[in-house]
Amino acid sequence: MTTGFSRHEVDAVAENGPRNSQPEGIGRVVAFHDLVCWNNLGRNVVFADPQLRPRAIFGSTLFPGEDEASQYDLDVHAILDVAELGLVVVLNHIGAVRAFRRAQLLRGVDGGLVEPTSLWWFVADVERTVAAAGRLVGSVPRSDGAHGLLVSSPLGTVPDQGGIPTTLCATDLGEVTALAVVPSAGAPLIAAGGDGTVALLPLAGDEIGPPNWRAEVGFRVATVAWHDDLVWAAGPDRAETVDDYDWERWHGGGFAVLEPAEGGTVALGPMPEDVAWGTGGVAVAPFGPWLAAAGRTGCLYLVGPGAGAAAVERSTAPITGGSLGIAHLAVSAGQVLCGFNRGGYRLHACGQPAAGTNGP
Repeated sequence: MTTGFSRHEVDAVAENGPRNSQPEGIGRVVAFHDLVCWNNLGRNVVFADPQLRPRAIFGSTLFPGEDEASQYDLDVHAILDVAELGLVVVLNHIGAVRAFRRAQLLRGVDGGLVEPTSLWWFVADVERTVAAAGRLVGSVPRSDGAHGLLVSSPLGTVPDQGGIPTTLCATDLGEVTALAVVPSAGAPLIAAGGDGTVALLPLAGDEIGPPNWRAEVGFRVATVAWHDDLVWAAGPDRAETVDDYDWERWHGGGFAVLEPAEGGTVALGPMPEDVAWGTGGVAVAPFGPWLAAAGRTGCLYLVGPGAGAAAVERSTAPITGGSLGIAHLAVSAGQVLCGFNRGGYRLHACGQPAAGTNGP
C-alpha cells in the first residue's frame, strides 16, 4: 500500500572536507533530542539542529593527501552522546575517537567548521558501539570473530591523544551484531543482538555481568533499540557467511518486540524482502507504532507490529531502479531520515503519513 508521505531531499552539506576516491554515500545518521548528525563518507561529519539546519561541520583528516587513509579516517562507525561529560564523540574505522563539546556544537551557526577538543584511540574496526555511564561499549572487531564486548575505561580519565583502555567481556555471547542502552534504575543495561538472539546484560564498572535474559529471535539482529519501554530488534535472514562488501546477499528477515523484565515476546513478524541490510548499517528504526525500514531502491516501508503476523502497512515509491547499497536511518522530529552508502551525498527525509490515511 503506497501512502502520501511528505518526502524531500535534504542538502547533505558535503562540500567541505578532503577529496579522495571514496564512493559518494552516507555512512551514519543519528538523532539526539537536540542534534541530528550524519557522515558524508570520506568527506565530513555534519552536526545539525532538529530542523536539519547545519550548526557545525567537522571536515579535516589526520592524513591530508593520502587517499585510502583519509577515506578510513572519515568512515564513521558511531556518533554517540556522552551526556555525563557533555560530549558528542565520533568513532571512525581506524579507532580514532574525536570528542566535541556539545555546547560548542549547539552554538555553531551556518555550518561553520569545528575541530574536536580531544582525540583518543579505541580499538579499530568496531562496528557497533554505544555510550553508557561515560564509557564506550563496543562489539569485538569482525576480524577477531566479533565474539563478546569491549568495555572502555571512563572517557573522562583518558588524556588527550591517549589510548582508551578496554576490557574484553561476555565472550560467551558469541558474535555481537547490534547494541543499545536500556534505561535502568540500577546499573546500566546493554541490549546485545547476535545471530538469532537478543540478550540483556548489566554493565558494572568495566565489566559486563551475566545476562538478565537471552531470547531466541530467529534472524540475524542488525538493529536493536529501546522504544516505548520495550526492546525492539530487527535483522535479515540468517546466512552462513557473507562478506562485508557483499551486502546484496542479505534479504528479508524479521523483527521482534520484547518486554525488558524477562525478554518475553510482545510482537514479532517478517520484514520486507529488499530491506537495505549490511554490516554496520541501520536500515530499520522504531517510528511511533511502526517500524520504519529502508529498501534497496529507496522505498520506505512502515511495518505494523500488531498482534500476530506483521504486515507492511505503508510504503513509498522507489527512488531508483537499482540498489543504493546499505541504508543508514534515524528518526527525528516526526521524520525518517535516511541515506545510503552508495546513494551519493543525499539525505532523504520522509514525514508522517498524510491526514486521512488509515493507521495500523
